[in-house]
Amino acid sequence: MSDAEQDDAQVVIVGGGPVGMGLAVELGQRSIRCVVVERYTSPQPIPKGQNLTQRTMEHFHFWGAEQALRAARTIPREYGIGGLTAYGTLLGDYTYDWLQRELVRPFYFTDNERLPQYATEAVLRQRAAEIPYVSTFYGWSAEAINQDDDRAHVVIAKHKQMSAGSCGPGTS
Repeated sequence: MSDAEQDDAQVVIVGGGPVGMGLAVELGQRSIRCVVVERYTSPQPIPKGQNLTQRTMEHFHFWGAEQALRAARTIPREYGIGGLTAYGTLLGDYTYDWLQRELVRPFYFTDNERLPQYATEAVLRQRAAEIPYVSTFYGWSAEAINQDDDRAHVVIAKHKQMSAGSCGPGTS
């Protein structure tokens, strides 16, 4: 990355998961130049973080990504997206039945949604690509961060993917 590009970024975000990409979209929409450095070139297909609450969906709405996120839904619309949280045991006195989210719908701006994290990341990556204040470096890692009196300097490099069969750095 050239010196001009480095000096141009007001914020460097290391990590392009939902939080990092959401921050980039939020800052970009506020005309704050930011750079996202993410080691993976594409979202990792690991089904984690699947529930998006009504409050989370409010962010997606105001980021201009709610429709795209709902369109990416992997579960058919007629299937329920709720569940039950129990503390200690299923037979215990303390449970939270989130199958009934429709009961609290009047208190929220929009409905909740269920989407695997990798699909959520794909939607956020697409939205970030539409914002001219957001630059992304997929397949890159932050190697060092140095700070002086005026600014911070982040050194990035192409991420080294481990090959199949290796157990970690320094293994043969």
